[in-house]
Amino acid sequence: MISFRELVRRRYVRRGVIVLAVATAALGSGVAYAAWTSSGTGSATTKAGTALAPVVTGGAVTTGVLYPGTSGNAVVTVANPNPYPVTVTSIAPNGAGTCGVSFAERFPGTQLAANSAPVAITFSVSMASTAPNSCQGASIDVPVVVTIASGTGA
Repeated sequence: MISFRELVRRRYVRRGVIVLAVATAALGSGVAYAAWTSSGTGSATTKAGTALAPVVTGGAVTTGVLYPGTSGNAVVTVANPNPYPVTVTSIAPNGAGTCGVSFAERFPGTQLAANSAPVAITFSVSMASTAPNSCQGASIDVPVVVTIASGTGA
């Protein structure tokens, strides 16, 4: 059997434990609150890269040869040396072609992967009916400007 004195002592111990637990919880939550609401300011920096021009090489007329007043298809190959994908947004004349050969600007929308291998793009060319006799059997340059834009579907 437990004595009266033992009962009183247990009651005080129990109260002390409860008070200590409540005080610790209140104090601990105040410290945690302060730790979770702290803040600071500053800034970060980065550097943007520089875009590289597409690598463009010409090809041959792919549908036979040209004669005065006729059309054919010329091929240009385009490679993307950039570390991001690009889209070929246009192939445009870059000055006058030789022997009266010309073409209209083309908007192919061809997508090129990052650091791509050359991709062939075909476009239509025409020889003027007034091409001079000196153009017979000649290799004809068709100067072009290829424009690319970053991303795909541009």
